[in-house]
Amino acid sequence: MSTPLLLRSLLFAPANEPRKTRKLSASGADAVVLDLEDAVARDQKVAARPIARAALAGIHGPIRCIRVNAFDTGLTTADVEAVVCADLDVIVLPKAESVVDLRRLDAILDAAEAAEGLKRGSIRVLPLIETCYGIQNSAGIARASTRILAVAFGSGDLGRDLALPTIRGDLTAALAYGRGKIVYDARAAGLGAPLDGPYLNVRDQVGLEADCRAAAALGHGGKVCIHPDQVAVANRVFGPDPAEVEFARKVIVEFAAAEARGSAAIAVDGVFIDYPIVIKANAIVALSDAIAARAQAGAA
Repeated sequence: MSTPLLLRSLLFAPANEPRKTRKLSASGADAVVLDLEDAVARDQKVAARPIARAALAGIHGPIRCIRVNAFDTGLTTADVEAVVCADLDVIVLPKAESVVDLRRLDAILDAAEAAEGLKRGSIRVLPLIETCYGIQNSAGIARASTRILAVAFGSGDLGRDLALPTIRGDLTAALAYGRGKIVYDARAAGLGAPLDGPYLNVRDQVGLEADCRAAAALGHGGKVCIHPDQVAVANRVFGPDPAEVEFARKVIVEFAAAEARGSAAIAVDGVFIDYPIVIKANAIVALSDAIAARAQAGAA
């Protein structure tokens, strides 16, 4: 089994604030995003491009991403051309709404990679699906490009697009359809579990954990984080439960013994086990081992 992709946490930081970007390597996040979009004032976006590109070289450990501006701003192509380099892993595309958006980005990336002497396909893409139209088209978006690393649910912008009359209120019910649909669409496209949108109250750790658990229960595999203090909670909730890992290891051992006896259907601690459950057990163990390996590498 291949090593699973770790995307429990995706931490954003303004691309033009070196004080914040310098801390990203030590954040513990699985992936970090230098943001050229919402976190940068309109009149600073062009100036932020070379700052973002230069900052990439100083980030070690997490997957390195840059969020460019959406196509409707007219800035996307120049953003991509300015930041594509060997130190960049992923372009995050906001407000992805259609297959056309992803194919358009593919073409821009093809040209930018060629200009930088990079192998075609070196830069992956993470679409943020954060409008009603995008949710409607999320199945196509998830299949639109071989560059797609994962998809993410943009709950903040979606709440605005739904014209919900609250900033601090509970949006759980209103967002439920899109939050669930994107999971099925991502998995049907052969992608890993999507990332859930951000929890906006950065001081509320209890609320953050509850929100992460609600997303995990729907099948999300990680969380967009907007503050470093959110990373540890996201990593813990979206990592496998230690008791579940222990049970998965027991399942693998006992099933292997049963299979050697000619049986492929057994009970372990009262739980029915057959091949699909063993596949799931192996995935749980692989995720746990990948997390442990990453922690060991970070400590070295």
